[in-house]
Amino acid sequence: MNEPLNVRRRVREEQVLTDRLQSIKETSHAMHASEWHNSRMRTDVLLNQLKTKKAVTAELEQQNKELLLLRRARMRDFLEEEAKEFERQLNAMGLAFCKEF
Repeated sequence: MNEPLNVRRRVREEQVLTDRLQSIKETSHAMHASEWHNSRMRTDVLLNQLKTKKAVTAELEQQNKELLLLRRARMRDFLEEEAKEFERQLNAMGLAFCKEF
């Protein structure tokens, strides 16, 4: 170790700076990972809410379609029964009407 004192001091200072720079890089990486994780958690919540909202909307649309079909079928049955009753009343009075097929 015949190095001059100023060279050893300079090497030691460079090593300290390198160690600090490495520590800053590691901290920065950890901060970026943490920010990404936090934003991902917020985004996941929003995506889950959006997915749930879409599922509920689709289910409501399907229920409305089924309800509309059911109402149409009930209305058709009602009108058929009403037409039959009207025809019976006309027959009871000795009247009839022409049916086109």
